Amino acid sequence: MKKFILPVILFFGTILPAQPVKDLVTKGQSLLADEKFTEALDIFTKAWEADSLNYNVYTGRGTAYYNLKEFEKAFLDFSKAIKIQPDSALAYHYRANLMYALLYTDEAIVDNTRAIERSVNDTFLRGCFLNRGAARIQKRDFQGAYEDFSRAYSYDSTDIAIINNLGTVLDELGRREEAVEVLKKAIRLDSSFVGPYVNIGFQYTLMGKYRESLEYFDKALQLEKDEPLTLNNRGFARYNLKDYSGALEDINKSIELYPANAYAYKNRALVYLALQKKEEACKDLNKAVDLQFEKQYGPEVNELLKKNCK
Repeated sequence: MKKFILPVILFFGTILPAQPVKDLVTKGQSLLADEKFTEALDIFTKAWEADSLNYNVYTGRGTAYYNLKEFEKAFLDFSKAIKIQPDSALAYHYRANLMYALLYTDEAIVDNTRAIERSVNDTFLRGCFLNRGAARIQKRDFQGAYEDFSRAYSYDSTDIAIINNLGTVLDELGRREEAVEVLKKAIRLDSSFVGPYVNIGFQYTLMGKYRESLEYFDKALQLEKDEPLTLNNRGFARYNLKDYSGALEDINKSIELYPANAYAYKNRALVYLALQKKEEACKDLNKAVDLQFEKQYGPEVNELLKKNCK
């Protein structure tokens, strides 16, 4: 048997003094701030050629790769940065965001935890708890997410994103009245942020308070016109208030804008059933099945089919 000599890949780069590398990193970070990711990548690559053991080069280049959706390269750079500076909270934070975006939820939680353990900066910790809470929502660990968002809230009780997330998680924990109060605080802080209006409207829908939910969906649509999910939710509220023409108007518009939403077809089927239009209702229920309604939301559509569409 022949013995093969494996090729060794050698990287050659011009060795520059430390100051030019620092200048390149500064320029690259400025380009990242301006969202000029391709240009930033070029600069950080030049810095890497000059100093392949520079922590800031790897975090900067990894950020550029991440924003250019070259996720494998981003992962390698963030991991290299961690290897160079294993006590760096920031590198774990960057890699956690990447893992979260790629739906590697457990890895995102672990890296956020490591970032939290390595930091004493309140602003940074707030962001890490917020991100870990979001990852825990992906795992449907709503109690854990609530605890993380509460920790983030303790660092900044005026952050709209934290307050909105707290309200959302309280809903998942069945604490709907608390959720509404938290979300109303978000509106008091920033009445132009659409998220709390949508979430309060949804809470009132779950409570059967359809007139109240309609009020908040109206406000949400004033801020974000023709948002398909909000239109669908308002259509459902109108259906429950027996405003069938209004419900159809909203849900038809929602489907036109977002035809892959199984829930909208289910809601329109309910309106058709109320109008004694079984043929149209059954067509929509079958469409909801095709769009994987049961996998996402449960057996309601199949039960409606069995009852109404022989």
